[in-house]
Amino acid sequence: MKKVIGILIFIALCYASQPVAAQQSGDDLKGQAQECLDKKDYTKARYLFLQAYYAYATGTQYDKAVTCGVQASALYHRENYNQEAFELLASVEQTVKAGEQKSGKAMPALHYPITKERLNIYTKQRTAARAKDQLAQLENWAKAAQNDSLDADLLRTKTRYYYAFGLDAQGDAAVRAFISRHDSIQQLAAQAQYDTLNARYQDSLQDIVNKDIALTSRQYIIAGLGILAALLAGALVLGAIALLRLLAKNRKQQKIIQTVNEHNALKTKFIRNISAQMTPTLDSLDTTSPAVQALKAFSAHIEELSVLEDSLTEPYELEETNALTFCESIADKIKGNVKEGVTVMVNAPKLSVKINREHVEKILTHLLQNAAEHTPADGKIWLDFKKRGAHTQQFVVSDTGCGIPEEQQADLFKPFAKVQDLAKGDGLGLPICSLEATKMNGSLTFDASYTKGARFVLELHA
Repeated sequence: MKKVIGILIFIALCYASQPVAAQQSGDDLKGQAQECLDKKDYTKARYLFLQAYYAYATGTQYDKAVTCGVQASALYHRENYNQEAFELLASVEQTVKAGEQKSGKAMPALHYPITKERLNIYTKQRTAARAKDQLAQLENWAKAAQNDSLDADLLRTKTRYYYAFGLDAQGDAAVRAFISRHDSIQQLAAQAQYDTLNARYQDSLQDIVNKDIALTSRQYIIAGLGILAALLAGALVLGAIALLRLLAKNRKQQKIIQTVNEHNALKTKFIRNISAQMTPTLDSLDTTSPAVQALKAFSAHIEELSVLEDSLTEPYELEETNALTFCESIADKIKGNVKEGVTVMVNAPKLSVKINREHVEKILTHLLQNAAEHTPADGKIWLDFKKRGAHTQQFVVSDTGCGIPEEQQADLFKPFAKVQDLAKGDGLGLPICSLEATKMNGSLTFDASYTKGARFVLELHA
């Protein structure tokens, strides 16, 4: 019987120690994550914050779990892994709801940062309707929490939201509300400090009059503390003034950014008009001339670049595609353009993926044509497909050509980065491909670590 009781006690102690162990593990992981974040090692920081979230959630440390979960989501969002970010936020929200059910108490203050991160993502995506819904929900959480710091944060968040979507009047009103609220808090703090100091002064004075004694060392200490409190109150006032100046400066910067964006829009429109006006003149010239062909291609690329820049927030439709069949069909199209003895190889699984066939093919064809042009006889060209996660895939084009000089790599995806002979190319192919990738919630990058030729990576997030 004693043995059975001992076993039961051991099991109970094990269960009781789980939350404590989980909290300690979470604290360690969170500390490591913050160190990685400070070093700008974002990928590792994201992984560690994610593990800290799971540890805190296991130990029912809901406030810390939310902090780490939201931080991991923000790092997903930073790298444009928006689907993963939303899925993680949904998980964090379920954790909070589980805590509410377990405790029988609402936790609006923990729902607040989750909703705020969703608002940040929708704002960056320029999804106005969903961002507006999240802002309304954010107000509800702040109201339910009845927390001064959340109320202040809500005003700042509103200000960023309004200016992000061009609602300057509402943004100005939010700034004024924030300043008014901040002034009220400072006045209350200053009045409280004054009342306390005045009461201490009157008590000390009355004590001297009634007892006719000199100030003791204790009274000197009290007087010193009073002076220190007065200095702190003054520092708070100075801090309020500095904050007001900072807000005014930020407002000025917002106006500058708005002006620059307006000028860029006018510049883009002007360039597109020039491109359209050139077309009839070029059509009247000898279309067999290499110079005319180069000018027509340049005009078409300018038009395409401008259209892409204006429609980046409009996503392409996706469709199920067999990765192997798709890659092989693209590789077959460029085999006739390679030099003698060049081998074109495809490495892809028979896997169904969701992509926009037309625009992915356009990017890969351009990359393979560039590879064919710069790969010498008896060289090799590869087209690889790699699955990098539940919603992430990569198309990789590699060759054994001459590569790209280091001094040119930084400007590969920048349009009009240099003046060059249009007959040898206008340099807009890669910038256009990069914008196409961005529009598909992905990226096109050059792998500088590959030194046997050139390698480009098209990464897409479904």
